Amino acid sequence: MRALNTILLVAMAWLLLSTQTSLAASPIVLHLQNPDGGAIRGLIIGIDAYEHVRPLKGSVADARDIEQSLRQMGTNDVITLTDAQANRSSVLQHISDLVQRTTSNDLIILSIAGHGAQEPETIKGSEPDGLQDVFLLPGFAPTPEGSRQRILGSEFNHFIRQFELRGAKVLFVADTCHGGGMARDIDPRAAEMSFRQVSKYTLPVDKLVPVTNESDPVSDLDLDRTAFLAAVDRNTKAPEVKIPGIDGLRGALSYAVARAFEGGADANHDGKVTLKELFANVRQVVYQLSDQRQNVVTKASPGRSVESDVVFQLAQGPTLVAAPGPTVPPKSMIPAPPAALSRDLAVAPAPTEISAPIRLAALGSRTNNLAKLTSRNAAIEIVPPVDNPDLIWDSKSRDVISWGDVVAYGIDERDLVSVIDRTAAIRELKRIATKTPQTLRVAPDDGQYHKGRTVQIELSDVTSRAIILFDISGDGTIQMLYPLGSDAPISQTGNLRLQLKVREPFGAEQVVAVTSTKRLPDLEQAILQLDRRKAPGQLIKILNTYLSPDARVGSIGFFTAP
Repeated sequence: MRALNTILLVAMAWLLLSTQTSLAASPIVLHLQNPDGGAIRGLIIGIDAYEHVRPLKGSVADARDIEQSLRQMGTNDVITLTDAQANRSSVLQHISDLVQRTTSNDLIILSIAGHGAQEPETIKGSEPDGLQDVFLLPGFAPTPEGSRQRILGSEFNHFIRQFELRGAKVLFVADTCHGGGMARDIDPRAAEMSFRQVSKYTLPVDKLVPVTNESDPVSDLDLDRTAFLAAVDRNTKAPEVKIPGIDGLRGALSYAVARAFEGGADANHDGKVTLKELFANVRQVVYQLSDQRQNVVTKASPGRSVESDVVFQLAQGPTLVAAPGPTVPPKSMIPAPPAALSRDLAVAPAPTEISAPIRLAALGSRTNNLAKLTSRNAAIEIVPPVDNPDLIWDSKSRDVISWGDVVAYGIDERDLVSVIDRTAAIRELKRIATKTPQTLRVAPDDGQYHKGRTVQIELSDVTSRAIILFDISGDGTIQMLYPLGSDAPISQTGNLRLQLKVREPFGAEQVVAVTSTKRLPDLEQAILQLDRRKAPGQLIKILNTYLSPDARVGSIGFFTAP
């Protein structure tokens, strides 16, 4: 039994045999290659500017990001439709043209980011719950004319079947949501969150005439050569999230898919990305970036092998000029030579990428001294509560809220700097963990945990990998979790499961896993020296100094309350 500041920890391991091959393959310039020998073609849609329903903030940026990733990876046949360009006639025309260009063994990438909805199914028996997914276009409204500006999920299936009949494989990415639930409630004091789903509506008169023919599949399970990635399941909302180092909001799924195209999903570095690798990578990146509010749904046609079916390959290619748009180059992590920790950190700390200010807002009257707050790890910007803050401090209750969750309770003004430093550190951890994520999950669910509840942290695919686990509490306190004492530093099993029991004080816990093919003793000792200290900034410097090139990092949080 080992104590954590907010929870008791009992470590248990189950055997799940798995084999992982790590091959060194680091070409300077990569491009996407279709393993079947055909072309790669894409139709990318992103909609923010809805005319009659609530606009979104990151869908157009999502479309541009995926377009840029495909182009800089050597894919030229990419059509991108944004906002008003994505009206129904334009979408149908471009997808029809794409069908005509498609030849045998092509890979077709279809991606749509925007609002989704659910309506009664038009093909009886196509959905278990009788509801079909619908994708809303900029001019949609629940009026006779506005009803034309949407695309039914069955219509996308119609076109996917046309691609398949021409011998192509299809990857369909839906960064929308169709349900109405949430993983956990949002604190009412938080800034308003943006979700990619509209309120329920009825259509008194529906003037949409669906595109259909007799060869259409009844459901997506009847397709043969297609893989699906959806932002959330049919009962959950997809939020627009903050991505470290990027202004504004984005869709976590689109961001993860773009990074996967750039090579992030090649887990074993063999130059081939299987469905299993793609699904696992995107699922973990989205899970981390959304603070566990999103669980991506992945699905492949029954005829495709998730284990062995290669979606795309990464091959050496010519130097390419990237299209204009946002880009986040991967960070290079090169371990420093062994040195005394205290000297190495004090004299020549590794640079960090914590640069954007932490935006702090306050509720209540006791806020006169906030402008005097200073931090060694992050700039601080005082903003109104409605101006997209990173943190909101309630001076009356002394709660600190971040993106809908209370991250720390009982925080006085003098303690705010520790929470600010933690916020900057978590931002950087998310950036690191997006590059080569270690699969790390919270069970039994992603809700808020109350006193006495048991939480389970699950690591998978860690056979023959060295493991380091530590925690950062809501007030910035660091605690080493694993290995300690008689713990085996290198796992002989596929899964490691840690059971945690919630105790006060309450707030946020960020559990971080670092795994590697060899033990990292310098990193272990450095974290141990920070054990029980409020030093999140130092922690980031340590990681940037001692992470090995083959390290995987998982960073997940869970939230507790009385």
